[in-house]
Amino acid sequence: MSTYFTRIAINPRRRGSHRVLGSPHFMHGAVGSCFAPTAPPERPLWRVDRTTQGVFLYLVSDVAPDPTSFVEEYGWPLAGGWETRDYAVVLDAVRNGRQFAFRLTANPVHNVRMPGRSGEPEPQRTTRLSHVTATQQLKWFTERAQGWGISVGDDDAPSVEIVERALLTFGRQGRKVTIGTAVFEGELTVTDEGELRRRLVTGFGHAKAYGCGLLTLAPSDSHRP
Repeated sequence: MSTYFTRIAINPRRRGSHRVLGSPHFMHGAVGSCFAPTAPPERPLWRVDRTTQGVFLYLVSDVAPDPTSFVEEYGWPLAGGWETRDYAVVLDAVRNGRQFAFRLTANPVHNVRMPGRSGEPEPQRTTRLSHVTATQQLKWFTERAQGWGISVGDDDAPSVEIVERALLTFGRQGRKVTIGTAVFEGELTVTDEGELRRRLVTGFGHAKAYGCGLLTLAPSDSHRP
């Protein structure tokens, strides 16, 4: 099965851009507009990066997108504004022992047991809550790294740091949704190439529909993935 990596430049000064950049729910819908309704991707991953070079939407999908309408409404239509590449080049480069610089926006969460409703023989329920502190979020990442097929140093000197944190609140189908996000950057060593390749396509953690879970790789001597 083919996989595609797409980068789309967003013009943050356009009126429509304010709406999608301000709500992961609206951006999720805008991402969907990049695909024909008759041939939607299984579950695309996406992420928005705000950098000194501009604002970019990154997209990984099992169907080649056509972002023409997205670019016309939110991007730079006169400058092209987007490119799609075969993701196999990146996946094939993932080999045990290789080192990469990486960037990941994730939704670090934990499950909390909740008591049953008063007066009812209901068993304890669990609910998913976002980690609040940077320490909790970094621990969430390092505890899962091995299962993702990567190593990020040891507990005393991890090769990963949090460079941005946010608490996002937005409306969805008449209710309020709140998710906590953290942007992780650093260097990783591949320890299980098959698992890491799978995760690069399926994502890391939760809230993938809202711009979390897409990890990008670059040569380890690169300043920024």
